[in-house]
Amino acid sequence: MVGLRLFAVVLGILLILLGLIFMAVSADTDLLHRLIVAVPMLVLGVFLVRKGIRECSDKTIVISRTVELSEGVDLENMMCKKCSARLCSNNIVLKDGTVFLSCPCCKTEYQIEVNSWQRKVNVLKE
Repeated sequence: MVGLRLFAVVLGILLILLGLIFMAVSADTDLLHRLIVAVPMLVLGVFLVRKGIRECSDKTIVISRTVELSEGVDLENMMCKKCSARLCSNNIVLKDGTVFLSCPCCKTEYQIEVNSWQRKVNVLKE
């Protein structure tokens, strides 16, 4: 995909140069016929350069997940059965569509029942 964008930019620059050459030569001879060729070349060249450069800009992808826990799950009072560390919502992990809660100290994982979870993907241009 990058090669196609680069091709568009190079082709656009060549069209702009040819359009400028046609405009420079048109001052001496048949002005109208040369401008009919030069102006579309310039417009198409500018379009290709702008499109190619704009597509090359980096994009930031933000992925956020919302998890709704079942009624019987209370994260505030949950303790790790192995090391008795307090479990918190910062350690919720989604693996293969299943929600797990991992212990921050011993890394033990507990599967949690959830009512629903949503995944939202936002693409932001920089």
